[in-house]
Amino acid sequence: MACVVTCPVWHCFGINKKPRFRVRAERLDGNDLSVVSTDGVSVKETTVPVVVGRGYLVDGGNGSLKSRIEKKMGGEELELLWDDGYGTNTVKDYVDATKDMIKPDGGPPRWFCPVECGRPIKDSPLLLFLPGLDGVGMGLILHHKPLGKVFEVQCLHIPVHDRTPFEGLVTLVEETVRLEHASRLNCPIYLVGDSLGGCLALAVAARNPSIDLVMILVNPATSLGRSRLQPFLPILEAFPDGLHVRTIPFLLSLVIGEPLKMAEVGVEGRLLPKQKFERISSNLTALLPFYSGLADILPTETLIWKLKLIKSASAYTNSRLHAVKAEVLVLASDKDHLFPSGEEALRLKKLLPNCMIRIFKDNGHTLLMEDSMNLLTVIKGTCKYRRSKSHDFTKDFLPPSMSEYRYTFNNVFGLIFSAPGIAVS
Repeated sequence: MACVVTCPVWHCFGINKKPRFRVRAERLDGNDLSVVSTDGVSVKETTVPVVVGRGYLVDGGNGSLKSRIEKKMGGEELELLWDDGYGTNTVKDYVDATKDMIKPDGGPPRWFCPVECGRPIKDSPLLLFLPGLDGVGMGLILHHKPLGKVFEVQCLHIPVHDRTPFEGLVTLVEETVRLEHASRLNCPIYLVGDSLGGCLALAVAARNPSIDLVMILVNPATSLGRSRLQPFLPILEAFPDGLHVRTIPFLLSLVIGEPLKMAEVGVEGRLLPKQKFERISSNLTALLPFYSGLADILPTETLIWKLKLIKSASAYTNSRLHAVKAEVLVLASDKDHLFPSGEEALRLKKLLPNCMIRIFKDNGHTLLMEDSMNLLTVIKGTCKYRRSKSHDFTKDFLPPSMSEYRYTFNNVFGLIFSAPGIAVS
């Protein structure tokens, strides 16, 4: 018996666009800043004094820092089936990006704005990414392009040899959050915390209950006491230096990731089985530098320090969960072999007053770098995207993107079309 599937037609209404411009402040010499136009608008050159606070610095390239006083006025509004760029970056791009970032420069933890994010739409909220165990800050690289369209994205970079304690990292993020909140009182601030960064986000929220925060916690490390990671610390300290400098980070990488899900990023579901196999095999080969490169991202001393840091972070955060009033979305992997993230998501849902959870049954700990997880799609699907104090279903509407369209018709409708006895009208 045949069944009929009717596909609805979406309509998009045009939005009047107003001319916009922005200015950029560049350091010339001393403490003066030159204000120049970035959109072809002539701006008289002048110098203005500024006060730069700790944690409010942005990587200006070549190891230099600059103040984030640039005000993005917003790009063009999104159209139906807009190109979000999801799937164009893979884990290989993460490996390439970290090669230069892990070089020691002696600097403290800092914020940087990924170039790929580009200019967001008007009145886009700020999104601060708090990294996990690696600390590099490139864990969102698969999502830079889509998120950069609707958020002002900043990522925290913790240098490999930095030894800032957890309380110091909390203070750094907290200062940035308070400065941003003071400059735009009616706009929420998004904190995306991955693993260790999840503890950092919760700690900041607990200390600032009056600030409008939307937190997205990805496999947070608050469940350290029930994880497989805790026993690693005494083992690492007992191993001879020559044995675990290269071996232990590689073994740890096997516990952290789901290689097959990483390799499936960017592989379209409509491909023939042979083509999909070839693409996935090629991507798996490209993952080899990722695992070997962890030895450089997490050398012996850094790895031991990060394990101690997670231990203090988990204890600090769990003792303050009662003070968290922010809006929380927990994304948990059911195949997380590092933390019991599925159980932890359920626990946090009971403890936090405004908490929503989503569990991904086929993904591992590195959820943000695995297939079938477009972070922007998840934010939209859970109605967590807003540009003011309250969610407005009209003003905050984001039209479907091209990658969402492809996923729907290749992976969802593709299963229906391939079933026998089905007709489409």
